Amino acid sequence: MKLIVNAISDVGNVRTNNEDMILIGNEFLRDASKNYEFDFESSEHPFLIGVADGMGGCKGGEYASEIVVTEMNKVARILTNDFLLTDLKSFLKEKITTIHLRLLDEGSKDSEKIGMGSTFVGILFFQGSIFLINVGDSRMYRLREGILTQLSRDHTLSEMANNPSAPKNVIVNSFGAGEKIFFDFEDISQRIINDDAIILCSDGLSSELTDEGIESLLSKSIDSALLIEAAKKNGGKDNISVIICTII
Repeated sequence: MKLIVNAISDVGNVRTNNEDMILIGNEFLRDASKNYEFDFESSEHPFLIGVADGMGGCKGGEYASEIVVTEMNKVARILTNDFLLTDLKSFLKEKITTIHLRLLDEGSKDSEKIGMGSTFVGILFFQGSIFLINVGDSRMYRLREGILTQLSRDHTLSEMANNPSAPKNVIVNSFGAGEKIFFDFEDISQRIINDDAIILCSDGLSSELTDEGIESLLSKSIDSALLIEAAKKNGGKDNISVIICTII
């Protein structure tokens, strides 16, 4: 299995700073783009791809997303080939909680970082399996034969309360917000086949484009830049980060 990765993190039209950060293996992107090819089957190491969307103002949001992607990459790198997959969820719970508590602690000590937090949505390739990891409202989609399907669940008031009339932009779960954190974890190996494209994005994309709009654009070209451009044309009020990972 090979992965063709196309990733862009853009500040958008309104914000003066970019609080998003992208993780691709050991590389971190902010205000940058990257094309990457990875041979999953020949790798003996776990490979994590993710998007973090920081919150909490200029210093807080940027710092929070950077901590989250840096620490989540460290977590992935701890994993070894003899690690039991049955222990993976509990292992991630421990590490994700530790990162969460670090953000809470640092935010409490610095007035410029009070309330800082970050989402994270990622896909972990490990021991021949593919895992979804999600905290917050950044999204993971699958594109198959032109049909877009959201694989992640938004941790928003509207979604978690199953109340469409509730505000869709109120996040109820993230790194660094609230006393506790939870995460969605799923082995999606059976939901992914060759020629599928996995799209990871911050809400700077999904708040400007409908799922139907994203699907329509991807039918023209499987290209992160096309999605970024369309989101900016629609307002670009937030930072916009997009990763498209095509399975071949």
